[in-house]
Amino acid sequence: MVCDDLGLVERDYFGLRYRSKNGELLWLNLRNTLGHQLHGKSPHRLSIQVKFFVSPAELQQSITRNLFYLTIKNRFLLSQYMVSDEEKHHLLSLICQAELGPAEHVLFNQYHPILPELEEDELKTVQTAHRNLTLAHNNPVFAQVQFVAQVAELPGYGVEYFAAETIDKTSVVIGVCSTGLQILTQERVLIHSINYEDISKVSYHQNRFSVHYYKSTAGTGQEELITALKFRLNARKVAQALFRAFTECHTFFRCENVERIVRQQHSHIGFGAFIVLFRPDTDKGKTYRFDVSRTRRQAYDCAWRRLHPTSCPPHGENRTSMEIELARDLAEPTDFSLLIHSTYSQELQLSRESYHTGDIRLQRMKAQITEDEMSDEDSVTNVDITGATPSDRQRQDSKCSLDKEFVTSMQEQLSNLRESRLCQVCLETEMATVFCPCGHMICCETCSKECFRCPICRAEVTYVQRVFFG
Repeated sequence: MVCDDLGLVERDYFGLRYRSKNGELLWLNLRNTLGHQLHGKSPHRLSIQVKFFVSPAELQQSITRNLFYLTIKNRFLLSQYMVSDEEKHHLLSLICQAELGPAEHVLFNQYHPILPELEEDELKTVQTAHRNLTLAHNNPVFAQVQFVAQVAELPGYGVEYFAAETIDKTSVVIGVCSTGLQILTQERVLIHSINYEDISKVSYHQNRFSVHYYKSTAGTGQEELITALKFRLNARKVAQALFRAFTECHTFFRCENVERIVRQQHSHIGFGAFIVLFRPDTDKGKTYRFDVSRTRRQAYDCAWRRLHPTSCPPHGENRTSMEIELARDLAEPTDFSLLIHSTYSQELQLSRESYHTGDIRLQRMKAQITEDEMSDEDSVTNVDITGATPSDRQRQDSKCSLDKEFVTSMQEQLSNLRESRLCQVCLETEMATVFCPCGHMICCETCSKECFRCPICRAEVTYVQRVFFG
């Protein structure tokens, strides 16, 4: 309902956040009723915030970019990003440019309402940085885009933090992000980082959270299973929120589809926990564990179809992401398993197999081509020509030459196709961005950040749009 009122199509990136009666910041599970989650006296205060922080180049709507800007700005003003004083003042000047406009039209007393926590001396420094700000456009929208793009390069971008302590009672912070888990000090200094592909299992019981992951043994190249990373959090709800954040981020950023075991995982509370003993299919007191309906790729594809209906294939030629997802749930095994012990503990086991089916497909294709080439060579070298007539030998030689010409032609076409998709600036990485509003696609994501004018038509670039090849 909130997204409909805002006209927000890219709703998969956002969630509603609230503060529990114990002061914990939790995400509302939109698949469950509000009465099971919001306790205490009404009215309850909910805030729409970014839940899954994708690259700014992937955002397609102006309202989406604005909501990203507001969420990131609030986190920046709460000092959740580690920056130097120079970087801080530069980013604050971008906020002033986005909300007040060019510096020559802004009075000093206008800075305080948007930066209320700063002292007068620091406000003067920000005012000076605002006056010295040089952008390709004085447009406030362009300043918003630059602010989001620059914060996205910071280490803390898209990280959700949870205060915890180790078994030896050392206070640490656990961060969940698009690449995996981070273990940091209370000052947000990184101690250890664990990628999703190295994690074997995560679990929680009551207020305890544990991580099992693979670590290479120095010098041997062999891997051993480490089970020593165990943490204690403030409350069971916080441990449950950490487990949920890990599962949802892993599904959104690393999986091709939302697995059925994640989508349908639920428990029963209240009187429903008693009824389910006799009627396992009852919906009484049913609450879903996770709230993630699409992966990163599916969210982008779904928004693109809704925003560009005329560019979509006709009905019946291409299935939607959800249809493919449901079909794969029925046909393919999952890449991880989820074990429910009770409403107070849970376990997630991960597979180390690749999540990118495109890579697997390419590897299989290369293997098939290699096998075909080997079979062709064997057919040439192992042909028994004893007693064969000249015409038979001529037909065999002609067939072999045609096969070789076909393989050579296919290799040339594949090479030309790869070259046509390379960035026209660096000629190394695949093109992945479109300049807006002119619409030219010629650069990779790295080179597009350096272009303020389109290299083809020389039009000014308002923002850069991330694109994917189908």
